[in-house]
Amino acid sequence: MPHKKAKQSIREKVRNEIGADLPPQKGSLRSEPIPKSASRILNAQNIRDDFRKKRKSCEERADNEGRVGKRQKKTKSDVKSTVQTTLKIQPGESMQHFNRRVEDDLRPLVKSAMQTARSRERGAAREPSGPVDTRLEKKTEKKRAKYREEEGAKEISLQLPPTHPDRPKEFASVNSSAPKRLNDIAQAPPEFSKLPRGATAFSTKKDGVLSMAQKLLMEKERENAITRYRELKSSRKLRVDTITP
Repeated sequence: MPHKKAKQSIREKVRNEIGADLPPQKGSLRSEPIPKSASRILNAQNIRDDFRKKRKSCEERADNEGRVGKRQKKTKSDVKSTVQTTLKIQPGESMQHFNRRVEDDLRPLVKSAMQTARSRERGAAREPSGPVDTRLEKKTEKKRAKYREEEGAKEISLQLPPTHPDRPKEFASVNSSAPKRLNDIAQAPPEFSKLPRGATAFSTKKDGVLSMAQKLLMEKERENAITRYRELKSSRKLRVDTITP
């Protein structure tokens, strides 16, 4: 079957017939393009020579025009033409270097566009937005003045005079000789001079305390209640026994 590998003996025989000293094929490294970073290193001398030639030509052109040692400024048309011709990725150039080259080429165009936009904004801000209606402004001013007068009259009416100006206020009457703190120890229970709300009379300390005679009476009454309860239970039990056959 064609998809199966041939035997090892057959493969070795074919390899010996072909040999090892063969010319490079299409997929060899020689036909691959060199990366841009590597080509800069290999062709460093040529790049320097080209740069020196360009600089020399610029200086000669400036000397002819009377501007020694200065380069000519590129016009917008020159920049556009160079951008249109150079904005293409070169063989072996990485995307990082291509993006950097594009930004360098488009920077003057972006700068000029930003300057023109700013100048237009300044001109629009200086120009008046439209005719000002003086009548409308006068009406609004009158309404505001009327509203202020009404608010002032309301505030004066709300400020009523006090009924008892000579009487001290609540916080002025509540004074104590010793300051009260959070963790102070109470030496005695509090004593109230006025009755609280809903109370009819003060309760003394002796209220609720029983004497010995009262305790004896309470014990006797308790015993009587217990005996009565037992008698009641026994009478009910006898009645039930007599009724049932």
